[in-house]
Amino acid sequence: MKTTINKESAADFLMSTMEVCETKQDLLLAFWFYWVESVTLNSLEFQKVVANAAVNKWFLIELKKEETECRHLLSHYPNTAGKDKDWLWCQTVSKLMSRFPKALLEAAKKREQKPRTTKVAGIRIEMSIINQN
Repeated sequence: MKTTINKESAADFLMSTMEVCETKQDLLLAFWFYWVESVTLNSLEFQKVVANAAVNKWFLIELKKEETECRHLLSHYPNTAGKDKDWLWCQTVSKLMSRFPKALLEAAKKREQKPRTTKVAGIRIEMSIINQN
């Protein structure tokens, strides 16, 4: 017996989110969170990636490329409108779910290493100095 978790496709997610979002910014924010959730394993990583400007910039650049491709496709089919146009946008933009900037994500998820210190009667002693002796 095979057990799998079926997560809705990105295009389906975008279509259903499009129906409830009032603005495009709301839709893009929801998609950004959906994408970040797909590339992180826990809430701490999620927070770090969401707050990382470099990853966000990469995502917006890639999104713009996909939207340009969508406009190009729509130029070949000028009579496309309504739900069909929305579905084409969702299908095109959902390609982002299969892309990620590995180096940027690793840098965003990296835990900051603070120097370990030992407190001795109000005097700060760094462990690296103690370990050298």
